[in-house]
Amino acid sequence: MLNYYYENALKVGGVQLEDIEKINFTDAYTNLMGKLENGEVGFREVIYEEDVKKYESLKGYKNVVVIGMGGSILGTVAIYRAISPFENGAYFIDNSDPEKTLSLLKNLDLNESIIYVISKSGNTLETLVNYYLIKKRIEKINNFKGKIVFITNGGKLKREAEKNNYPILSIPENVPGRFSVFTSVGLAPLYSLGVNISKILKGAKDMDKTCQNDDIFKNPALLNGVIHYLYDNLGKDISVIMSYVESLKYFGGWYKQLIGESLGKNGYGITPLLSIGAKDQHSLLQLYIDGKKDKVITFMIAEKYRLDEDIAFEDVNDEKIVCKYSDIIKSQQKATEISLTNNGVPNVRITIDEVNEETMGALLYMYEMQVGFMGELYNINAYNQPAVEEEKRICWDLIKSSKKQI
Repeated sequence: MLNYYYENALKVGGVQLEDIEKINFTDAYTNLMGKLENGEVGFREVIYEEDVKKYESLKGYKNVVVIGMGGSILGTVAIYRAISPFENGAYFIDNSDPEKTLSLLKNLDLNESIIYVISKSGNTLETLVNYYLIKKRIEKINNFKGKIVFITNGGKLKREAEKNNYPILSIPENVPGRFSVFTSVGLAPLYSLGVNISKILKGAKDMDKTCQNDDIFKNPALLNGVIHYLYDNLGKDISVIMSYVESLKYFGGWYKQLIGESLGKNGYGITPLLSIGAKDQHSLLQLYIDGKKDKVITFMIAEKYRLDEDIAFEDVNDEKIVCKYSDIIKSQQKATEISLTNNGVPNVRITIDEVNEETMGALLYMYEMQVGFMGELYNINAYNQPAVEEEKRICWDLIKSSKKQI
């Protein structure tokens, strides 16, 4: 399902095997397991307690609209765009850019849509605004036949749902938004989109069993966390996901929030970036190989591509080559990996069997566990985001000062 290869991170003269063995990862493991077991942090228990039957009434709509920001939408997008990268009928409204949002709404038949409005606090500015944009359009429809579902725990959105008798799904209080993809936040819209959410949860459960292993070399989440932590201490504090499966592009958005918002505290944190191979070999590889040595690269590859075929072509020397189309990108990845290692750039590799519900569940859960372990290594609270609250307060003040009468 998922294999983790770390040896290249130990070949480049930075972190050695003895450095991993010296680090106090036992405390990090024990502390996180304790928080998961006593319910202080709830992202593990939800994968076992979620009842998928409660979503059965949420299917059968031509369009699925998801309104949210950050953890309320990024995981859903990551899974759906990976599993169904070329499907239509999915509308993700996740910004306040008027050109993007209004052009999307212009082509959307709300009468044939199930609309999810998602914010744990119920007070997220962008989600409120985008809900009101849709509400204005629905009010002009006689006998609206679509469905609106709120996923929230309180605030303005919950009051709005209660006032209009809209169904409300809640989020466990001990699950922060960016860890909530395995709750109603992700499972409800994914179910409406036709994704097999039972298989997603199975992948997460299988990975959870792996991550409960206290042998660091059999626990990819713990080992990857320790490797990145040790390299951060050496000044290599940029973590690049370099995916050679383009449908994982949106995984990068979820990954960036998970890493940035969880670990960027008290002067700590690694900077998450996303690259797509082989495209970024023609733009960023020069920087990665010959630029500042401040990065750790994580390759993501698939053993099997869902679409593939045999090809025959001639190289620049007119020599005929016959191979699988996927052999091209696999060779490009391997060449990049070898080149980076030869030039002293630490790198690891995650290989999935193929992109499907189970591998996506495993992949996202592995990173949730990794961040949990890293929070313990840094001795920080990985589950809050105090620094962004000031921006929210200032933004509300600015909006109120610029409002006009309608």
